[in-house]
Amino acid sequence: MLELLKDRTYIRYWLAVVASFLGDALTRITLIYVVATETSDPVLYVSLVVIAQMLPSGVLGAFVGPLADRFPARGLLVGSDLVRVALVLAMIPVRDSPLLLLVLILLTGVAKAFFETARIAAIPLIVRGHGIPTAVALFQSTNHTLNLVGPVLGGLLLAFGSVCAVFVIDAATFVISAVLLGSMAVLREVPVPGPDSGRESYWKSLGTGMSGVLAVPSLRFLAVVLVPVMLVLGLFATNLNSQLLTVFDLSAFDFGLAQAAFGAGCVIGALTGPPLVRRFSGRGLLIGSIALFGVSLLLLAPTGRLRDALGVGVVLAWCVLAGIGSGLFQVPVANTLISDLPEELRGRGVGLLNALMVNFTIIGVIVGGLAADLMGVAASIIVSGGLLLPAAAVLAAASVRDRNDQRDRPGTEVAS
Repeated sequence: MLELLKDRTYIRYWLAVVASFLGDALTRITLIYVVATETSDPVLYVSLVVIAQMLPSGVLGAFVGPLADRFPARGLLVGSDLVRVALVLAMIPVRDSPLLLLVLILLTGVAKAFFETARIAAIPLIVRGHGIPTAVALFQSTNHTLNLVGPVLGGLLLAFGSVCAVFVIDAATFVISAVLLGSMAVLREVPVPGPDSGRESYWKSLGTGMSGVLAVPSLRFLAVVLVPVMLVLGLFATNLNSQLLTVFDLSAFDFGLAQAAFGAGCVIGALTGPPLVRRFSGRGLLIGSIALFGVSLLLLAPTGRLRDALGVGVVLAWCVLAGIGSGLFQVPVANTLISDLPEELRGRGVGLLNALMVNFTIIGVIVGGLAADLMGVAASIIVSGGLLLPAAAVLAAASVRDRNDQRDRPGTEVAS
C-alpha cells in the first residue's frame, strides 16, 4: 500500500476522489438539513432526497457503460464534475422550493452516474504496476472514512456558517476534482475497442456488452451474489440508525460512537481484504464475507440481551463486527469486477453491475421500512442475517459444482 501511495498518478486520482466524495457527503447532509427544516413534511422530503440521489445510478448506470467504452475517461469525469458545480450552485436560489430542489438533485445523480462508471472503469489504467486489491482496499477505506467525516464536517459548516456557504464549498470540491483528473494524461487514453465496436450502434453495443459480461463465469456468479446481499445491505442501512436510537436508546454521544465503530469496522474489513484475496479464491472470500456479515446480524439478538448487563461496549463491539462484514464483502466484489472484466467491456460491465447493486439496495431500503413496521426493527435485521447464511451455503454448493464440472472437462482450467 505504501508503494501505491508513492505513485503520483494514483495520488492525484485518490485526492480527486476524496474531493469529489467529500462534496457528495457535504451535499447530502446539507440537502437533508434544508428539506428537514424548511418543508411542511420533512419525513417525506428527506425520503425523496435519498431516493433522488440514488435512483439515477440505478436507472442509468447500465446505459452509461457503452459511452465509457467509447470515450476517454477524462472527458466523462471532468465533464460530470463541472456539471455538478453548476447544479450545486443552482441549488442556492431554489433552496426554498422543494420540487425544483428535487429536480436538481436528480440531475446531480445523473452526473454522478457518469462519474462513477468512468471512475471505476479507469482504475486498471491508474494502478498499472500495482495490485488491484490493494487499490480497491485503499479506496474503500477512504470512502468509509469520508462517509463518517463528511456529515460531521457538513454539520459543523451548517452550525457556524450558512447553507449558501456550504453549497459554495461543495461546488469547490468538484472544481478541485475536475482540475486533478483533467491533469492526468493516462485518462486521455481511448478505450480499447472490441472487434465489432466500430460498426455497432449504441443499442447494439449495450446489448452485446450485457451478454458479454454475463458470459464471464465469475461475473455471472457475482451478479447472482449481489441480489440477496444488496437487499440485506439496503435493509440494514435503513434500520441501523433506528436500532441504535430507538431500540438501544443510545444517547447522542453513544450514537456517535456507534457510528464511528461501524465505520472503523468497515475500514478494518477493507484493509483486511487484499491479503485474503491473495490467499483465498475470489469466490471463496466472497461467500465467506457474506457468511460473516450474516453472522454479525444474527449476533444482534444476544447483543440486545447483553446490553443491559454489560453496557454500551457490547453495542460498539457489534457495530465493529457488522462493519467488518460489510467492508470485507466489498473488496472481492470490486476486485472481481475490475480484474475479470474484458478490457473492451469494462465500461459496460461496471455500469451494469453497479446499476444492479444500486437498484437492489433501493429495494432493500423500501423492504427494510416495511419489515421494521411488520416485525420490529431488531427482528428485521436478525431475520435478514439469517437469510444470508442459507444463501451463502447455496452459493458455496453451486461454486463447488461448477469447479467439479470444469475439472471433468478435458483441457479446462479451474477458475478461481
